[in-house]
Amino acid sequence: MISSEQILMQIEKQVHKAKMETNEQSTREALVAIRALCDVVLDSSATLPPVLSTVPTAPKVSTQSSVLKEDDANGESLFDF
Repeated sequence: MISSEQILMQIEKQVHKAKMETNEQSTREALVAIRALCDVVLDSSATLPPVLSTVPTAPKVSTQSSVLKEDDANGESLFDF
């Protein structure tokens, strides 16, 4: 497990990088990295991250088939007219 001290050191590196950048895009990338690192520290106190606790489940599909009965049908086949 990564300690919060290690993450804080990485945040400091990203802050320094953001201050030194002259390109706005590079500054924004450093700020996004800082946000992600902060989220890691804050979410580590929770038992499960919110993303994992709300995993969608696939809808249940019935494996039993029922035969549709029509008055004007000749048989069970799709091709019986």
